[in-house]
Amino acid sequence: MKCTMFLLLFSLSSLFASAADKPAWTIDNKKMNLPQKTYSYKEPMDDPDYKVQFTPDDKILISFFESRPQTELVTKNKPEKSGRIFVVLLLSRETGELIRRVEWPVLGESTPSQQTRYGSRISPLHSGGYVGIFNKRLQVLDSSFNVLHDKPLETPQINVVLFNLIAPLRGQYFVVRFAENDSPIIEIIDSKTFKTVERLNMKTQDSIVDIWEDRLLATGFPNSIYERRFFDKKIGATQWNDLGLVHGRLARAIYIYNGTIIVAGYSGQAPNTKGFWFAIEGEKRSDLIFSGLVFKPSRNTSIVAAGDSYLSAIRSVFDHDSKDWIRAYDLSTQQALLTTKRYSSSNIVDYAISPNGDSIVLMTKKKIELYNVSITQKGKNK
Repeated sequence: MKCTMFLLLFSLSSLFASAADKPAWTIDNKKMNLPQKTYSYKEPMDDPDYKVQFTPDDKILISFFESRPQTELVTKNKPEKSGRIFVVLLLSRETGELIRRVEWPVLGESTPSQQTRYGSRISPLHSGGYVGIFNKRLQVLDSSFNVLHDKPLETPQINVVLFNLIAPLRGQYFVVRFAENDSPIIEIIDSKTFKTVERLNMKTQDSIVDIWEDRLLATGFPNSIYERRFFDKKIGATQWNDLGLVHGRLARAIYIYNGTIIVAGYSGQAPNTKGFWFAIEGEKRSDLIFSGLVFKPSRNTSIVAAGDSYLSAIRSVFDHDSKDWIRAYDLSTQQALLTTKRYSSSNIVDYAISPNGDSIVLMTKKKIELYNVSITQKGKNK
């Protein structure tokens, strides 16, 4: 959550200035023995690379890397290991108590470039269980983290191969994205059968950005890197639907719970940038709505978790970070429902919103907080 990005995309603080809500519970990272978030350009492998998510059944999923010193003697038959493990924690939403801890040894990722190319990751599936990349292998796991499907990922003989996963808010299909001969390759995979239902050869400047049931959302720069267009189509269809041009290469689009597409971005040059977002539902396109948002949608409702930021003149003079916070926001009513405490932007690690939009979990360098969103009450009061 970089300060410059927030300054470009968010200006909501003056619109929704309100006292922060108190967290329902707080957990100290040290008490959970979580590695400290101290990323260094000199030692990038020390970064835990935390990711916070909610599972469809309302549990908190935290994944990260942990370094451990190698204690075994290196021999010809026992080569040096990376000394890292990929860890997944499953926490109770109600109390924050640890439900389960799962670990995978990290192999073949002993350098920063290898970690970038093959870095382990995991995402919950709407249809149940998880999809993950572990040690250059694609796996579908059940709700107890048992392997249901497994296969090695293709590794073309080029310098850079970056594997990405896109798991949908709704539907049984997921996306695996990687590069082959400098061109993006997209595979749409059925999580139940583990079969590839479509394989796309995208242009270098085009790529899939989201999936919802059997619909794909893509982005491209047909005329200029400063003019981004969005397209969608059904899996198996040959033609893409052009959803229109958005000025600004940092604009992004996502599906929300009912398949509506939300596009958020900004226009103008700093310091006079103006954020916006609008909705695309079928053939209808909404008007531009106040300030731009980069947000995470809930799985089942119109409630989203949106980042917000403010850099005061004093903090700017002394080159301090902005003050950032997370807000629960209802897209259907355009109302703010909750505001978390404010933190220096460099202290916020990640955040997530529950499937029904009634909780936000916020992770900082020192603690994990859960906020309950009183949707009915606050929706009426604001």
